[in-house]
Amino acid sequence: MTTLTVTLPNGKIAKRRTERTYTHAVCSDTKVLSFCGSFALAQKRIASISCPKIRAMHQIVPVNS
Repeated sequence: MTTLTVTLPNGKIAKRRTERTYTHAVCSDTKVLSFCGSFALAQKRIASISCPKIRAMHQIVPVNS
């Protein structure tokens, strides 16, 4: 198992333990929406959010292992 960390836009650190490989996370200011295996998948995840206001509140950040 690997522990992944993501620094959220508000400065807090989110952690996840997993066997999988993730390179990016889609997050709001305070929480991770999803972990993704590539930048392109993270872009696709944001694009799948139907509400433009909600979609605009999310961003892609790199994952550290």
